[in-house]
Amino acid sequence: MKKLLRGAFAALFALGCLSVGALAAGEGFSTVRVDLAPDAGLHMSWHEQEMLRLRYADDKAPVPLSFYYDGSVFGTVPDVWKGRPVEAYQAEGLQFTDSTAESSYRFHWLMELSRTGVITGNGKGEALPGQPITRAEAAAILVRALGVPMADGAASGYRDVPADAWYAPAVATAKEYGIVAPDTSFAPGRLVSREELVTMAARMFARLGMARLDPDAAPGTLYQDADDISGWARPAYAEFEITSYAYSQTETDEEGAPLVSYYAHPQQPATREDAAELLGRNMENRPCYPSAAARAFGFDQAMPSIDGSTSTHPFTDAVYGALFRNGTHHPQYPAKHSKSHASYERLINGEVDMLFASVYPASDILALAKEKGVELELIPIAYDAMVFFTNVGNPATGLTSKQISSIYVDNAYGNWSALGGPDALLYPYCRNNDSGSHAQMERHFLDGHEIHPAIRAETTSLSMQSVLTDVISAETQEPRGYGLGYSIYYYFWNADTVLGTAHDLKLLAVDGVAPTDETIADGSYPLSNNTYVVLRADTPAGAPARQMADFMLTEAGQDCVRSAGFGPLSPASLKPH
Repeated sequence: MKKLLRGAFAALFALGCLSVGALAAGEGFSTVRVDLAPDAGLHMSWHEQEMLRLRYADDKAPVPLSFYYDGSVFGTVPDVWKGRPVEAYQAEGLQFTDSTAESSYRFHWLMELSRTGVITGNGKGEALPGQPITRAEAAAILVRALGVPMADGAASGYRDVPADAWYAPAVATAKEYGIVAPDTSFAPGRLVSREELVTMAARMFARLGMARLDPDAAPGTLYQDADDISGWARPAYAEFEITSYAYSQTETDEEGAPLVSYYAHPQQPATREDAAELLGRNMENRPCYPSAAARAFGFDQAMPSIDGSTSTHPFTDAVYGALFRNGTHHPQYPAKHSKSHASYERLINGEVDMLFASVYPASDILALAKEKGVELELIPIAYDAMVFFTNVGNPATGLTSKQISSIYVDNAYGNWSALGGPDALLYPYCRNNDSGSHAQMERHFLDGHEIHPAIRAETTSLSMQSVLTDVISAETQEPRGYGLGYSIYYYFWNADTVLGTAHDLKLLAVDGVAPTDETIADGSYPLSNNTYVVLRADTPAGAPARQMADFMLTEAGQDCVRSAGFGPLSPASLKPH
């Protein structure tokens, strides 16, 4: 195995170091990669892939921030060393002498960081995970993780940091890169608190371009003792909340179910294992590296700016997850969509490059596009459909298209019995006019009319989620009555994984055909339609948005469709790449 890898690495080393392009790191840093031989991954176990790192070819010094991903080994290096050739290697971790079978879990991050020299043992080979560390030791660990040249110890500017102290170069370097504050004294021998360590680490990752420190941000609800965090440390905890370290305390509720509470203990001294866990988690979870598919479509150079409806954000999640390691940390990743109507407006106004849209544009959107001289281009990438639903206890099984139109345009029915259902009151819910679901109503049922004013005034649901919960809540017993609502098929099922709403609702057949994956894909369900990539028609060939449309029509793109919980197109609709 090792002989095979050495041969692959030797061949690739001759190619030199490859730049990642637009996905460079923060100011003063660049991301580079070494590609493995095409079949090398086939011969490696997951554990062997996890051991792969980069090192400089001249002196074999490791690149601390380096990892394997999708056939390549990536690393983040300071620009002053960007021209040094790098090579991939299997980085063995230290076997600490104080690690036991019972305590091995405490050594995981210590061992991981020892692979590249960020964490070292003492003269006895001990890791000493529970030992508190000083501010000088914290600075040294963080600077080693940053992987930059050491500054002159005399340049620290701190009156309590002697130029000949072992930690002086690390402290001076930490100050140069903004990891520690430029005060007149540093207090190198004082134990570093947990909140100091979180803040120093956050500054380090911000310098790498892998964190955003908002001075007005505050930690969320993870920590029970969030109020104990000092004001100057709160932005760092807000950025690091998910990948920070915390103490957990498990209790039980009145029924005996476990309740886990997390505590920051911000003023408590940080230990070696605290530092290793904080650094290790973020070093693994923050670097954003492009996959081979991303590079093939040019997404390592530029990603399109993406927006869309609430229901299509899973597409954006799936695409970034497929194209990048840690895609949610890509600088262009949108944490949410602007909703259907607003996203179409943004596309028309040139604020975004493309949409993932589950609905055809509404009439006012088409009018706006015409007014602005913009032609919209809709490229089908998945199957979807408009659906109607009611309470699961309602014996009714379906509606006709004519009945649906009469319900919502004329408010013609007040009882399910007139629709072939039970003797029960009918409570029809509609969506707001600027929603994608309303655009579907316009397309299929309104024929230029509006939702009846009585329905609009009394039972308008203002979000895709609320129309589900509104219909659930609409059921009455005295008098008996059931709700009616509409949404998008795959949103209905995807929302169930979070809300559990499908247990209380059921989908209705339309014109005698029930909505299923099969009837939507073959078009027999009358409200079948597509999910689209939507572009401005003047988007030039080769632009990132057009490349994304092409990508979505490949097998890899259709895997994203499946991951998003939507119906993939038939193989005949796909493009080779």
